Amino acid sequence: MTLSVRRHAAACTALVVLAPIQLWAQASAFGAPTDSAAAVQNRGATNPWPQHGWISAGAGIGSYPYGSLDGVATGWYSVGPFATGVRLGTTGQWIGEQRSDQAFLVGARTRGSRTFVLGAIGTAKVASSRSCDGPCGELTRGSSTEMAYAFEAHANVPAIGVGATMFGVLGPASVHYNAFALTLDLGWFGPW
Repeated sequence: MTLSVRRHAAACTALVVLAPIQLWAQASAFGAPTDSAAAVQNRGATNPWPQHGWISAGAGIGSYPYGSLDGVATGWYSVGPFATGVRLGTTGQWIGEQRSDQAFLVGARTRGSRTFVLGAIGTAKVASSRSCDGPCGELTRGSSTEMAYAFEAHANVPAIGVGATMFGVLGPASVHYNAFALTLDLGWFGPW
């Protein structure tokens, strides 16, 4: 990667991870009691470190490789604003470039049980290939480890919901991709 691409990737990474933490902190400060007696009384009323866990699966389209169809399956666990997850992602053209990855992601999410956003980065084992129409056959490239990202928005009731995700892998042109998908979510999102 060139130096400017690395700087851009670092800036995007900081934005994806730090924005949800800042939003969560602002939401926490909004509901803070003003006096110490109210603070003691409300201490047990809400859990400052709620735990959530969910799985998602969905399909969509990609912006690179162009004209690709995407699929994603994820599993997430969060405690307070911190979230960790695993992802199986794939994108591919009918004839042309195909990518798939297995990623481990760490990031942050905003507060809320009904709606929230999540941003994360991590590493992914990426496999890529290229096919063509004709006698050229399929070119399979070796797998590599690259930087992965995800940015998600979710809306749900306590156990089921829907989401929209932008995900992909940063790296050389032979492995990087950007994808968008709508997902169906199942898990524990918190009390209604």
